[in-house]
Amino acid sequence: MPDQLAHYVFARRVWKACGRALRDRIDPDSIAFRLGTFGPDPLFTDLNARHRAEGFGLHRQPGFVALERMRESVRGGLPRAADYAAGFFTHYALDRLCHPELKAMDARGEVRHLPLEAAYDRALYLRGEGELPRRIFPGEADCRAAVEMYHSLTPRQFRADVRLYWAMRRALATQSGTFLASLPGKLSPAWDGIIPYAEPSEGVLRGIAMLDQKLKEGAPVAAEQLERYFAAIDAGALLDAWVAPDFAGKEHDSD
Repeated sequence: MPDQLAHYVFARRVWKACGRALRDRIDPDSIAFRLGTFGPDPLFTDLNARHRAEGFGLHRQPGFVALERMRESVRGGLPRAADYAAGFFTHYALDRLCHPELKAMDARGEVRHLPLEAAYDRALYLRGEGELPRRIFPGEADCRAAVEMYHSLTPRQFRADVRLYWAMRRALATQSGTFLASLPGKLSPAWDGIIPYAEPSEGVLRGIAMLDQKLKEGAPVAAEQLERYFAAIDAGALLDAWVAPDFAGKEHDSD
């Protein structure tokens, strides 16, 4: 998962690459659209084990498992459902496109997955791409649309998850330094370096260049698939086989 700012930057590029009809249908400035670009990630920090399990479970299942959950709310015209579904689709698409290379770089020892994601968001932040307001305020309609994706969450619980997630991810993008970067590693080795260093390593710089390329090349691909997604919803048809892999790009049967 590239981090939250990368997902938002990518989502807006995807929206711009879509046809006029879909652009008119989706509001990329809505809170619901931005919430969708978070994907299931806000559930990862929920104190409730059942909620966390649902978030991680969606990541490990074929993409269509999650995306099917928005079909009825989008077709039924639930307020903000189309915005949330579109944002969520772009989250899935970017994960699906980037994760194989991220995992390969990690396996080769070039750069670790989680620290690279945080460093990339910081790089985008320093370039002035996207926006990082201090707080995000999901409305009732935003949260009601979002929880159509989840079996275990109420709108109130989702709002609490989003606020915590936003505070944590924003802090990672806006802070840096070797001392700060060492602190999470004292709690868990997996988190070592997750706060970006002031001066990125060569591996991180190569990873940032790779992600830049993925965001650029992936936007028109994801836009085409987003069009197919909404067309399938409108027609009551099966989703495209492109969404058969899970969020890590692992192939699954679409039958």
